[in-house]
Amino acid sequence: MKTLTGRLIISAVVWSVAALTVGGIVLSFAFRSYVLTDVDKRLELILDTLVGVSEVSPDGNFRFNQALVDQRFATPYSGWYWQVSEVGNEPLRSRSLWDFALDADHEERKFALRYSIVAGPDGQTLRLAEHDIILPEADRIFHYQVATDMAEVQRAIARFNWLLASALGLILLTVTLALVLQVRYGLQPLRKIERDLADVRAGRAEKLTGSDTLPDDLKPLVDEVNGLLEQNHKLVDRARTHVGNLAHALKTPLSIIQNSTEKLDGDTADLITVQTRRIRVHVDHHLKRARIAGGGTGPGLPAKERIDKLVKAVSVIAADKNLTMNVDCSPELLFDGEKEDFDEVMGNLVENAGKWAASRVAISVNRITDGVRRPMLEISVDDDGEGVAEDKRDGLFQRGHRLDEQVPGTGLGLAIVQDIVEMYGGTVQLVDGKLGGLGVLMMLPAK
Repeated sequence: MKTLTGRLIISAVVWSVAALTVGGIVLSFAFRSYVLTDVDKRLELILDTLVGVSEVSPDGNFRFNQALVDQRFATPYSGWYWQVSEVGNEPLRSRSLWDFALDADHEERKFALRYSIVAGPDGQTLRLAEHDIILPEADRIFHYQVATDMAEVQRAIARFNWLLASALGLILLTVTLALVLQVRYGLQPLRKIERDLADVRAGRAEKLTGSDTLPDDLKPLVDEVNGLLEQNHKLVDRARTHVGNLAHALKTPLSIIQNSTEKLDGDTADLITVQTRRIRVHVDHHLKRARIAGGGTGPGLPAKERIDKLVKAVSVIAADKNLTMNVDCSPELLFDGEKEDFDEVMGNLVENAGKWAASRVAISVNRITDGVRRPMLEISVDDDGEGVAEDKRDGLFQRGHRLDEQVPGTGLGLAIVQDIVEMYGGTVQLVDGKLGGLGVLMMLPAK
């Protein structure tokens, strides 16, 4: 489980299941012990009653001086039985035993009350209490046995276990629901922080707010994050200012050198002029990089409106090629960023596609929400030109790299595109185009 909520809930449920299982086992064992103890006490009471009404007649015969009125001992296989036996004589049995006799061991004397589980009539399992008694009227040992069928006891234990399992299951369900609510309530402040961070990243806010409503143990975290955001903002502004100052400081000397070399003749002058122009291109490139915002624009920028303007401009530039440029973009799709950055990116891509296309350019924009942390615009630009071999595509993102020196350009277009896209947390890659030429697949943040 990768989420903190899931981990907390699963760990709590696992411990709850373990605790309830142990508790259920203990309760089941305690109930079983209680039931068996109750059965044993009842057997002991009946055995004492039998001993109390027993006597030996003057002629030496064993008998009961009172009638046993319990109907259970008169009904065959009723589940309640007694038997009195002595060595050398037929045992005296309850009518409920019918033609079955309990096994009596006369070799090992049992003057202390003993309990055991034995086989009974009609396939019953009996709980047996037995005791050796010497009656005062005769110096003879009588072996008393009282037994009851365990089926009723086992049914009672089974019913209790079922009720116990149902109750524990209901408790587990209730506890789980309570844990889910508790975890969701407990993590609610973290979700607010997550939403605030998303607003900061999207440019809708500059720092985390509402720290007064957060728990005290989260306030230091919010303060540290806000401090980090403020420090990062200052560092970015400082770096952007330094790059801009450096670039502007270089532009004036470069202009002087360029103007001076244009008045000179010779190969050296031409070389200086070419290299000066290249330096100026790089200076302009870094000025653009210093200006990239990489943040949100509030309401968002209509992507179709900007693309249509760029397509119209490129169509005019490449009017001699009579290009067909199709745009598949819903008017509701919004770019979460600066207009200048979007125009810079799409302008380079559309211009390149129009430059290398034979007759067709296709641009499509879709909103992607599945599998991404924030909504993204998936933008593809395809042409029907000759394309670029896969092993040469990565080199197109290098500054100054050009496949054809005869075609006008600086070789910085895709490098600028990559810089801006990465500043916005997006991606850009070159793929096989849908029209047979080169395709560009790009992801930019959406509103």
